[in-house]
Amino acid sequence: MTQLPAAVCFSGKSLSIIDRDGVPHLSARDLAHALGYADERSVLRIYNRHSEEFTYQMTLVVNLTTVTGDKPTRLFNPRGCHMVSMFARTSVAAAFRRWVLDVLEFMPSIRKTGGYSASHPPAVTLTEEEAFNLYALLRMVAGHLSRERIEPIEQALRLMHSPLTGAVSDLWREVGPRAKRMEDIAERCRNAFYRLR
Repeated sequence: MTQLPAAVCFSGKSLSIIDRDGVPHLSARDLAHALGYADERSVLRIYNRHSEEFTYQMTLVVNLTTVTGDKPTRLFNPRGCHMVSMFARTSVAAAFRRWVLDVLEFMPSIRKTGGYSASHPPAVTLTEEEAFNLYALLRMVAGHLSRERIEPIEQALRLMHSPLTGAVSDLWREVGPRAKRMEDIAERCRNAFYRLR
C-alpha cells in the first residue's frame, strides 16, 4: 500500500491531506481556502446550520498539534467536503464539488492499488434487455434535460419573481453538460443492443 499524498492542489491552492485510516480529510481551514472563504468560520457556520445532514463519518473534531499547542480542528472526509460545498455560495463551489468527486474520492483506491487510471474504466456487461432498458432510460432523461425545456420554466419563475429562478439556472449549468454525455452513453447502449441482435 502507498501513502496518501501530504497535500493536493485545487485551482492553484495547496490543501493539506490528513490521513484518517486511509481516508483523506481536509481541515475546515483548508476547505474554506478551497471554497474561497476568508477563514474557516464560514465553513463552520455552514456545518452548524446543516449539521443534521452530516453523518458521523463525514466530519469529526481532532486535536492537531501546532506550534502553539494542541488545537481542536474540524475535519471533513470527501463526502463531508462535498456536502459543505453543496451549501457554499461561492463562485468555485460547483468546480470544487466536481474536484472532490474526481480527486478526493479516488485517493483511498490509489492508496490501496498504487495508482488510478481514468482511461481504463472497469468494463460492465449488460444483457440485451438491460442494454435496451438503459438506452430507453437515458434517452428519456436526456430529452427532458434540454435548454429548450428548461428555459420556459426559468422565464415563468422570473416573471413570478420566484427565488427559485437562480436555482434553476444553477441546476442547468450543472446538469446541462451531463445531458450530452447521457445522449452519448445512450447511443453506445443502442449500438451494443443492435450488435447483440
